[in-house]
Amino acid sequence: MRNPKGKLEICWSSEIIASNVDLLTEILLWAPAKSLLKFKCVSKRWHSLISDPKFCISHACFQRMLNRTADALMLSNGYKSTPEFHLVPLKHSTKVPFFDYFNVSEVTIIHSCNGLLLCCCKLMLDKPKFVKTTQMKNDGLCEFRYFVCNPTTKEFKILSPPKPTYLSLSLAFDPLISPYYKVVCICKGSSSKEEFQIDVYSSETESWSLLPILFKMPLGMTYSNGVFLDGSVHWYSYAETSLYFHIDSQSVKKMPMPFMFSWEGLDWDIMYFGESRGHMHLVLTKNRSSLEFDVFEMEFEYTGWSFSYHVNLHPMRLMFPELTWNFMNKHAVFSVLSVIQGEKDEEKKVVIFVDGRAMSYNLCDGTSIKICDLEPRPRRLEIARVPWHYEGCQAHPYFQSLVSV
Repeated sequence: MRNPKGKLEICWSSEIIASNVDLLTEILLWAPAKSLLKFKCVSKRWHSLISDPKFCISHACFQRMLNRTADALMLSNGYKSTPEFHLVPLKHSTKVPFFDYFNVSEVTIIHSCNGLLLCCCKLMLDKPKFVKTTQMKNDGLCEFRYFVCNPTTKEFKILSPPKPTYLSLSLAFDPLISPYYKVVCICKGSSSKEEFQIDVYSSETESWSLLPILFKMPLGMTYSNGVFLDGSVHWYSYAETSLYFHIDSQSVKKMPMPFMFSWEGLDWDIMYFGESRGHMHLVLTKNRSSLEFDVFEMEFEYTGWSFSYHVNLHPMRLMFPELTWNFMNKHAVFSVLSVIQGEKDEEKKVVIFVDGRAMSYNLCDGTSIKICDLEPRPRRLEIARVPWHYEGCQAHPYFQSLVSV
């Protein structure tokens, strides 16, 4: 027999929670962003609370501290003919976001940062508005449009075009620092071909600001793969030092590279440069066909890179004999998609792509597990023997977020 008194107590408790905005807010902060989107349908009061920009930022800050590991990795599709991206789930409940709301045919991800994506799309035009950002394609004019989007809420904002001589764009956003995001652009200086400038877009002012400082790039600096961490955007190079841009002080500073780059930097292949849970990682190898690579981690206050792990993937090759590794020209086709810093050191792992499959390798015990299969990636120059072309592609961390763009 059911206890009617107990049922009344539950209903009474629910009414108390629903009527107390502060208590309800504290409870909802624990819920994932996608669940909160569904909770908007509960009542007008819940819809108003969850839609409040202040609550969205508070939720983002709380979740930033609670869940510092990405939900998934989104693989850049290289202007695939449909706005859909392959996704490597790092948590079981993650589903593939579909970008049909962009209403364009070709979209690529440039950068991701704490739940927001910086994307680029191509539009075929008869008379382009911004001549400097156009190019010829299939006997027609093509314009590039840049926008920031939140894949969880399906909101996006088209950015005004950056300086015509831009080289790269990087997204900078941390709700713990500011509710506004910025886009950092490296562009050519006007006075010299060897000097460069920083142009910054702020969502607070919705405008670009060209900084007066000029700087030179180190040898072999790769400015297209910026990493945002601790209020700065970092770039790697094949020289003794590289650069990072500190946003608050608006200054370009030097960052050391691993010690061996001072005399043999070009002999090393940088397979990965990224951040996880506040740790910056660099993955290096001299020969991919050896199936071996080294993992480095940036030390406190940029004092240098410390060697963390030497990885040998031969045990993975023996454990999964169905993987062919696509040895072509004596080089194994595989790539490091991400280094994941776990809550505990024994949970630290590397996500790699090989033979159409995303694999997880535990850096502490050397065990390997399959994450998922990936569909072949389209490529202009198709190579029949290698249907998967994710080697060298960017894997962008995907976080759920309610933050408005």
